[in-house]
Amino acid sequence: MEKATFISVLSLALTAALLATGGVDGCDGAPRMSAVDACKQASTANVMRQLCAAMLGTSPEPKEVTGYVFAAMDSNIAQFLISYEAADKVRQDPASPEQLSAACETCMGKYDLAKMKMVYSGDRLRSCDMSPVTREDLLTAVVGIDDCATLLLNAAGVLSPLRRMVLLDRDRAVLLLQLAILLLPNKS
Repeated sequence: MEKATFISVLSLALTAALLATGGVDGCDGAPRMSAVDACKQASTANVMRQLCAAMLGTSPEPKEVTGYVFAAMDSNIAQFLISYEAADKVRQDPASPEQLSAACETCMGKYDLAKMKMVYSGDRLRSCDMSPVTREDLLTAVVGIDDCATLLLNAAGVLSPLRRMVLLDRDRAVLLLQLAILLLPNKS
């Protein structure tokens, strides 16, 4: 757990530095807005707006949306590591039912894929490539995490603490996708 805590603190520090410096700045055509406005546009409900504000802060100063996307991406990847480690712990627990262990193993693969898709998207955005492939990759990440939540529902039920973690990860991944959509022209 110490490793996960360290990764979380490191990610939050990097996110704060990214937001303080304005992050990647200078992609032609990238919108600028405050964190508050970005969260309003990316959120579909008040609870999602609160989650977004926790990830991005509430600065009224306009910044390029790309910085918010990177902050959300870093936050997601750090949280994914914590959930991945929790799934691995449940998977390795001899007391875990076979169906739950199998679901956790599948979830670990889905988290690996989601992280990879986010990293690829970040690489494209760092070079100001705002192609629809980024939207597709981030959607694939959301779907994978949602699939994991469904597997855990079937294996462990509604009250599973791991499933609740995964549902929060899914919501965070949806916010990342919604923030990226603010950047990406709708060409597909």
